[in-house]
Amino acid sequence: MKIKRFLWYATGAIVLTLASACSDDKEEWPTTDGAMPTLRMASTLVGSRPGSTFHLKGNVTDADGISTISLSCPSLYLDKVIDIPAIYGEPLKSYELDYQVAVDAKEAGDIFKVLVTVTDVAGNSVSETVTVDLEGDVEAPVFAVAPDKETFVVLTGDQAVLELNFTVRDDRELAEVTAGIENVWTKTVTEFSVPGEYTFSEAVNLPPANGDYTLRLTAVDTWGNQTVSESTIHVSDTPDYPRLWLADVKTTAELNSDVMGVPMLIDRVAPYKYEARYYNEKAGTEIYFLPQRTDFLPTRFGLDPADLNRISADPAESRPFVLDQEKVYYRITLDLMTKGYTISTYSVEDAIDPIPHAFGSESMDFHENGESYVEFWFGYTTSGPQDIMRFVQDPDNPHRFCLPEPLTLSAGRHSGFIIHNYHSDGWWNYCTWRADDEQDPETVDYYGKFKNPEWNGKIASDYWFKPLIPADGEYMLYFDAHLERMKIVPVR
Repeated sequence: MKIKRFLWYATGAIVLTLASACSDDKEEWPTTDGAMPTLRMASTLVGSRPGSTFHLKGNVTDADGISTISLSCPSLYLDKVIDIPAIYGEPLKSYELDYQVAVDAKEAGDIFKVLVTVTDVAGNSVSETVTVDLEGDVEAPVFAVAPDKETFVVLTGDQAVLELNFTVRDDRELAEVTAGIENVWTKTVTEFSVPGEYTFSEAVNLPPANGDYTLRLTAVDTWGNQTVSESTIHVSDTPDYPRLWLADVKTTAELNSDVMGVPMLIDRVAPYKYEARYYNEKAGTEIYFLPQRTDFLPTRFGLDPADLNRISADPAESRPFVLDQEKVYYRITLDLMTKGYTISTYSVEDAIDPIPHAFGSESMDFHENGESYVEFWFGYTTSGPQDIMRFVQDPDNPHRFCLPEPLTLSAGRHSGFIIHNYHSDGWWNYCTWRADDEQDPETVDYYGKFKNPEWNGKIASDYWFKPLIPADGEYMLYFDAHLERMKIVPVR
């Protein structure tokens, strides 16, 4: 029964090695009240798993001053003494404990008792026991669907209605889910038909006036792990949305199961005005425009059924734009103030991208000296130009690419990657693309040293793509160099 101890640290504290913290000459510190120290552990029941870690967290206070904090568990070979004066030069009145222990991967199914003892400079001691369960719940709940950080509600007449939808999941069991808007509305649920999942869908009435409100969603599992999601709800009779997305999918689940790219961000060209460009691979594609990325509610822009020359924001009445020409690019402009729109197409041949050479051609100057040329191609890499998964080019559209096979990705990770040309010598940035934002990428911006001279777009910053993976599984990557958009979606 062995557990490896690799790291300890304290919030707000300087981390030091404590092997020789004591000395023969013990300095005397004056006492104030001689009262017992106060020890409040964040939890006396801690979950962990073999090959993982657990934390001993707590708050310690004492008016006389904290001398030592001891952590003891003989069965874990844990015998740690944190000597506060040795670290800080004097006793502290308060201390935030956060001590991390790594669990050996061979451990399984055990329960351990860790004794935490605090002693002050007057010699007073107080202890608390923390139980560590290797079969405990260590994962916090996850909001699989939740409102965007900025959500807009259109004020119509004397009504402002937030169509609130969210789904929360836990790998074990939920204990409580609370949704609330301060001084407006709140709801708490403690019983669940499915122990590890809860879905909420309800209309929430907001005050019928322009204003901003904070929506707070909180989910707690039976082990006390907590997740909070907050959104600012903007109520306005004429909202000017900072962002608008094009959705070519049918369900809310599809809006939230991608790694990136669904729905697709479009361009805001002026206040209340937007322009979307979209490659229509198959006739009959239906699209809507959304001011929130994760849901079709509370607002969805489509055609007004009473006047098909205008757009409507009403999700219950608006009709989709239907793109009836295949293998062409569409350009759609929207004016949310006038409720007008325009729609046109242009050919694949008229589209321009920054790619400097024909994909797969013997055209890349190997040393930039005009003496030798090699095949030019690019693809997906997590390391560099010598280790690239080559893209496959769309035979009907040379601007479009995909991977030859799915990526196997793990939930909760931010696996960094870029698009880059292959080069056997590890030579960088001949032709490459970067992200507009590392953690939340939406556009794919050119960063290469060489480009098609007809293309006059801006050169990107050096941000790698590091989107959060929503679930374990296989995902396909699709890239359009003309649109500067990429989507990574689960294989269905």
